[in-house]
Amino acid sequence: MSNNLAVTDQTSGTRPRWSIVGGGSLLTGALVLLVATILEYFVWHTDTLATGVFVLFSILFLANIVLYLVAMVALGFADGGIAGPSIIGRTGLVLFGVGWAVQQIIYWSGYFTGSLPTAVTTLSIIALIVTYLGAIAAAVVIALGGVVGGLARWALIIGFAIAGICAGIANSQSDQVLTTVLLSLSCVAQAFVGLSYLRSRRRPASL
Repeated sequence: MSNNLAVTDQTSGTRPRWSIVGGGSLLTGALVLLVATILEYFVWHTDTLATGVFVLFSILFLANIVLYLVAMVALGFADGGIAGPSIIGRTGLVLFGVGWAVQQIIYWSGYFTGSLPTAVTTLSIIALIVTYLGAIAAAVVIALGGVVGGLARWALIIGFAIAGICAGIANSQSDQVLTTVLLSLSCVAQAFVGLSYLRSRRRPASL
């Protein structure tokens, strides 16, 4: 009986909350970060932080952190989560969200503090490692778990790879235009993951 209801629910067009809230928050957060990334190019060319451009950049940049945290929690736990009951998958999603938040806050605070203390720099590196490990663990579990199918099953692996490569190249060179383009492409890759999850449905239960 429960299996029939599960199949009926999926064929009726409804989506689980991890898809709506998680995928929607991830997509929105990526688009918000894309706008912030473009605005940051103009922030780099201002002599003071007391400008409307920097204020708007800061609002969007910090909003991305909140949206990604909401997305990771929803993807991990809402309606069973996209990783299913896997502790590794759920932990990976949470670690990704926390690591991302720590990295972004440290980066943004650098506008006010200038050169960061060694301890803070070390914390940022640790947060980066946590973010990558969390994303890899979650991506593998989602791909193998069978909760979603189609493109959504592989979206995190594809999007994370593209975003990571673009961000890595951007951080290894000094051309501001190229940096902005590459980081924008990284945001687009993240938006692709969010859209894939937003459009996805839980795979029908076997009868």
